[in-house]
Amino acid sequence: SMVGRTYRYMTQEPLFAFGYGLSYTNFNVGEAKVSSNAVKVGDEVTLTIPVSNTGKRKGTEIVQVYIKNNADKEGPVRSLKAFQRVELTPGATANVKVVLPASAFECWDAASNTMRVQAGDYTVFYGQSSRSQDLKSVTVKLND
Repeated sequence: SMVGRTYRYMTQEPLFAFGYGLSYTNFNVGEAKVSSNAVKVGDEVTLTIPVSNTGKRKGTEIVQVYIKNNADKEGPVRSLKAFQRVELTPGATANVKVVLPASAFECWDAASNTMRVQAGDYTVFYGQSSRSQDLKSVTVKLND
């Protein structure tokens, strides 16, 4: 069992979360715009995420995107599926575009004993690390 051993199955807060890092400046991750909250299985989803440098120094932020299949109760809490690096000067804001291909929604299917994309509701988390308080989320529905 991987429960409690990696960020994907961790239910308690780790000392240092996956993606955690130090910077000489501060960033704010805004509310993402999703290309569509309902897509067909096999289609990609694009997130546009505003990121602002709220500090006094130039810096680089890595926006991370995680996915959870809401129907999979025994599966990972969240899995890293994409990330995008953005460099910003103080006071600057950029819209970071992250494309999630259809394969990003692959999860274990016990019935077929394979990894595959399944129809259903998925939570897409995005933010600065895998810590719950560093993440925001949107729901995406995959339809047959």
